[in-house]
Amino acid sequence: MVTLSVSPALRQRRPWLYACLGLLAVILAIGAYRYWHKAPRYKGVSRLQVDLRQPEMLLATRNLAQVPKDVAAAPILAGLVDEQLVFHYEEDEARLSLEGSLRRLAYEHKVGIEDRFLSMLLAGPAEIGIWRSGKGRPEHFVARLERGVLARLSEAFARIALDDRQLKLVGKFSVAGDEISLYALDYGGGRQLAFAGHGENWVFLSDPALALDSEGTLTGDAETVLGELLRGAHPWQAKLPASVTAQHSFVIGQQALTLGYAHFLPALAGLRLDHADGNWQASLRLNQTSATAALDTAGIWRAVPLGAALCTALPVDWPATAAPLAVLLGKDAVLPATLAALDPIAAVCWFAGSRLSAPLFIARAATAMPPDAGQLLARLAEKSWSAKGAKASGKDAESQIHAVTVASRHGIRPPDGGARAFEPALAWRGGLIFFSPDRRQVDTALDVAGKRAAALGDEPGLHGPGWLVFDPPQLARLLRSEVQEVLPADEESYFREVARNRLWPRLDAWGQQHQAAVAVPGAGGTDGFVTLDIRPLQEITH
Repeated sequence: MVTLSVSPALRQRRPWLYACLGLLAVILAIGAYRYWHKAPRYKGVSRLQVDLRQPEMLLATRNLAQVPKDVAAAPILAGLVDEQLVFHYEEDEARLSLEGSLRRLAYEHKVGIEDRFLSMLLAGPAEIGIWRSGKGRPEHFVARLERGVLARLSEAFARIALDDRQLKLVGKFSVAGDEISLYALDYGGGRQLAFAGHGENWVFLSDPALALDSEGTLTGDAETVLGELLRGAHPWQAKLPASVTAQHSFVIGQQALTLGYAHFLPALAGLRLDHADGNWQASLRLNQTSATAALDTAGIWRAVPLGAALCTALPVDWPATAAPLAVLLGKDAVLPATLAALDPIAAVCWFAGSRLSAPLFIARAATAMPPDAGQLLARLAEKSWSAKGAKASGKDAESQIHAVTVASRHGIRPPDGGARAFEPALAWRGGLIFFSPDRRQVDTALDVAGKRAAALGDEPGLHGPGWLVFDPPQLARLLRSEVQEVLPADEESYFREVARNRLWPRLDAWGQQHQAAVAVPGAGGTDGFVTLDIRPLQEITH
């Protein structure tokens, strides 16, 4: 018989060994539980994590083929966009590949598709929901077309999908008791187009993954939304109300309009561009509880320096900033009183001599500021920049400014060619607060506050209400500068050549337009949209 003996030292460590093994078993059990019992994702969302019930943009048109021509004719885009640029996409690689795939299907399977089938397909009514991809670009779409020309092809598609290398059946669902097939067409370069039809209504998806989950099964949302579209319903109209009378109506929802920063702009609910009787009209959608249209914007414009490329007045919920500011500054009795004294309208402006990443922010007090407000703002600057700001008097005894230099390869290029850097500055004078990552703009704003420089509010177009100001010559200059900054200096010279020959002339031509101010003149209609009043910033003499 063989016996095993355990040394006394090991027997002493045995309780620790059992404890470690027990702890390891608990960790493995928790890990296994979490692996096999993952919190389920919302099953209605597709493989691309796109919610088909909530498009970010919507285009409703009576003739899809006419949209490019009518966009090119918009006066506000004169010079920047023309028919040559718009119809460049007639020769787009994706479109040519799709046309080639359709011709091959028609030839190999003896299907009667005309040479101009794709153009004929686009020439008619359409309703298109659009979503941004993870890169922020509007890349995903679901389109409903009313085309009788497709109805006779239903049986042909079913036959072709059985043995074709490019056309496959990817799902089935029911519409009004009829079984509907969803097909996917691979038209080269890894691109796929999905489509399904019922009668004269057809839907097209920019990617089958919009309707399929990770297991390749049609999602519940896809069945619901595609089913409603194929029945001729309008599942997106309540969320993005398009005009029912316009030739074309393009609606941009809150998330796309605010670039995901909707919590900073709670008053904005959407923007709509309608084309009717040969003209484009812009409308802004405001939240029903917002009273922003009645707020006075004239005061803030008198604090903005003249010459802004783009400037907008914005409603701000100052009390809502109390909590994050308290985390940064700690409890301070001056903070609530300072926030309560601020006017609910602020402004943000971009200037051609600076960067898109360095706008000027302006706030003003509606009532008397607390005596210690200056000390509070000084601590805010110091805490925000993790460095003691250089406190200095402004150009007079009534103004103060805190600034610091922050080296950054994305910063502002100095005139002498030195190292790039931002110089954020926070200043206040006479109830006005200024901030910018570019100190030069703060200095200019202090000059305006001290009556040493002209204000934007002196222009005739801003004597009444106004929410947005744009100066095409200055804006074109700013955009040109930004493009030059992002283009690589010593490589990809092709892009610089294209910009020089194609983009610069268009920006120069567009920059010939007059400066304009945009106002929200009244209350919204039943759908919440208010027609915008666009007027010249200055008196135009001929």
